[in-house]
Amino acid sequence: MKTPNLLSLLFGQSTGTQRVLARTYLGAALETHFLSLVVTWIFTLIWYPYEAWKHPKVITLGAFNFCFSWDFPPGNYIGLFMSSFMVYFLWRYAILVNMRAKLHHEPSLSCCCCKTIHGFAAFWTYFQAMSASFYLLIWLLGPISAYDGPIHMPKLGVLPGPDYKVPMIFESWTLHTVAFLSFAIASWLSYVGVYLESKYGAINSVKPKHTYYIIAYSISMIGFVFVYLIQDYMEYYHHYGKNHPEIEKCVPRESLLFAANVTCSFLPGQVTIVANWCWFISLMLAPQFMDLREPAITESYLVSPLEEEEEPLAGIQMN
Repeated sequence: MKTPNLLSLLFGQSTGTQRVLARTYLGAALETHFLSLVVTWIFTLIWYPYEAWKHPKVITLGAFNFCFSWDFPPGNYIGLFMSSFMVYFLWRYAILVNMRAKLHHEPSLSCCCCKTIHGFAAFWTYFQAMSASFYLLIWLLGPISAYDGPIHMPKLGVLPGPDYKVPMIFESWTLHTVAFLSFAIASWLSYVGVYLESKYGAINSVKPKHTYYIIAYSISMIGFVFVYLIQDYMEYYHHYGKNHPEIEKCVPRESLLFAANVTCSFLPGQVTIVANWCWFISLMLAPQFMDLREPAITESYLVSPLEEEEEPLAGIQMN
């Protein structure tokens, strides 16, 4: 049985020479994300189930969302703490992926579009790590009622009148969604970049399973974003969600797999659930399908007594 990436990184490091795979850090990041969801869902459903099933966005989406377990205290304390480890792993993953690409001398390939592909992959891999840092802001934006007030004034020093409506782009829930979607979209595009680098690079190791995965992941990602944006948009500008004229008939169902028979959202709640699971499963499978053209990086560690002005011995090589 394969050791989880998270455990192999925490307890497998040693002095001397060892082989390092970039996808190990990607796997550790996603395992941390998965564990944080599992812990917060167990914790919330046992002691604070109403926070998940009475979440203010249930009526907007027509069904549950994975984040409903950690949007409110004390679940958000656990979510923020555990997800912070993901930031380190994704930065390390980005650094190793781009180090490996440079050691392969990708920009010098004869393919006319190789430099563009390499730049695309490098940008989105680093942006994925950056968006993971931005992702931590979801616990400061949206769920807490104190942050639901206007944060954008029509004029400096002038308070809005009673009929003033905060523009949708500046609402805290919108910013909450932007922080989340930036991470989801950046992750998807970084994997697409790695796939293209492998397919059109010096070593084409793309197999049919990799192509099928990228296609399935892309469909699930586009569908997921569309479902969430259209549900929010139709609630804000039309009579859906919390603005539904018969909102008393819309009673959410306490289920991770099935939606209520009657929902107030624009799209049926079951559509949201399918979009949730398809995207989440695709995201978690990334380390198993993103092992394209990945030779190991050999790292050598040595601790020795230092004389004056003597540099420590260390090195990074490619196998």
